[in-house]
Amino acid sequence: MKFFYLILFFQTLYSISLHSTRPIITLYADSLGASVAVVGMLVSSFALLPMLLAISIGKWLDHYGAKRISIIGAVGMLLAFGIPSLVPNFLTLFLSQILLGISHLFVLVALQKTVGNLPGNRDKLIATFSLTGSLGELIGPLYSGFTYEHFGFQATFFIAAVFVFVTLTFTLFTKNQSWGKINWSNVKQSPSWMLLKNINLRKAMVVSGLVLFSKDLFVAYFPIYGSSIGMNASQIGIILSLMAGMSIIVRIAQFHLVQAFGRGLVLTTTLFISGIAYVLLPLTPLPLLLTVIAIALGGGLGLGQPLSLVYALNVSPKDRQGEVLGMRLTFNRGSQFVAPFLFGGIGSLAGISAIFWVSGGILLLGAHFTRLKKEANDSNKKERDRA
Repeated sequence: MKFFYLILFFQTLYSISLHSTRPIITLYADSLGASVAVVGMLVSSFALLPMLLAISIGKWLDHYGAKRISIIGAVGMLLAFGIPSLVPNFLTLFLSQILLGISHLFVLVALQKTVGNLPGNRDKLIATFSLTGSLGELIGPLYSGFTYEHFGFQATFFIAAVFVFVTLTFTLFTKNQSWGKINWSNVKQSPSWMLLKNINLRKAMVVSGLVLFSKDLFVAYFPIYGSSIGMNASQIGIILSLMAGMSIIVRIAQFHLVQAFGRGLVLTTTLFISGIAYVLLPLTPLPLLLTVIAIALGGGLGLGQPLSLVYALNVSPKDRQGEVLGMRLTFNRGSQFVAPFLFGGIGSLAGISAIFWVSGGILLLGAHFTRLKKEANDSNKKERDRA
């Protein structure tokens, strides 16, 4: 259990450093005179290399082990934060985001696979792991907003680099065997896409992508919608924080919900709730009702990621789990890369409200077409604690 707590510590610091810098990147680019189009390209650049290389990185994870992959990712993140803190300009901003996207992917898949194979109930382990990521989403922007306002861009990125350096140092001194076994097999494996013949694995991948792009769209476009109906920055910030807080609460309850209702039903319900929330969002200008809708959305989207992650691990071959996690992140980063262009166009043609309605419709369709088959739901009952 000590190693599990150490992994949670790693994930918390990585998450804080990531989420503290991403909003600052856009603020600083805006202060340099970047256009909306350039800012959009800057945001999308984070997902470009992960979208293309995630499956390969997953295969490297299976072959070389989680510790090595985690160290490579930490070094990359250190450079991603360190370079622009020393030389802040447009070029280093783009370099930072491209390097950060691929480096964080190395770290994330390594930690996910390690946690998913530790002794204990996988739902509890993954839910707790996801919880630390949510804490980073809360803490990161809070401290970085203050740091950026009072000490500037370079100080903000330097602090993020320090967090990663601390994590890298601890990682170097952990025991290799704690990170799980390495698959040194040279047996030729079937192509990655063959794994998607498992219909429920396909559905888990799609759900993961749907949840992630919906979350990103809300964070990107809700502030614009809120501002258009007269809300101030403080009100918008409070609603975003309450949404993140609800994500934490439902992840605490994840294990009990799965045990009571089954993974398939819970997963479908989260998409349905999220879709309804998106559809209702543009129909009211009242801050109180918007808060209730955002909290419901936080609950729905908050469960989608850890549930789909657990299921992907459950149905993947033991020696190809890294590859499956890489494939899952290909779906995730692909949606993050494409969504800003697609929904930006929708917003330009039909307004902000149309973005929420289209996204809600996609989530509702996703809830219908990605329902897990009965055998997938029953697998929860057969899954025993690996204590």
